[in-house]
Amino acid sequence: MRLLAERFGVHRSTVREIAAKAKISPRRRSLSERDAQEATRLYTDGMTLVEVAARLGVGDEAVRAAVVACGGTIRPRGRRAM
Repeated sequence: MRLLAERFGVHRSTVREIAAKAKISPRRRSLSERDAQEATRLYTDGMTLVEVAARLGVGDEAVRAAVVACGGTIRPRGRRAM
């Protein structure tokens, strides 16, 4: 959805609405066990959910789910300590 939104210059929610009207179910790419562990390591080492997602080519929600499933804790939102 992000790529389509960027390509056509619309918001992701617009893409989602159009897909829903066309009865197209969104596909969510889940992470393999190996990728989930890598996502957890990268996040624990200090990357943000968005940074890990970009590196692995998935959405930040997939990364969040992987981190939690691997026993990790999601940091509070806000600026990272330098």
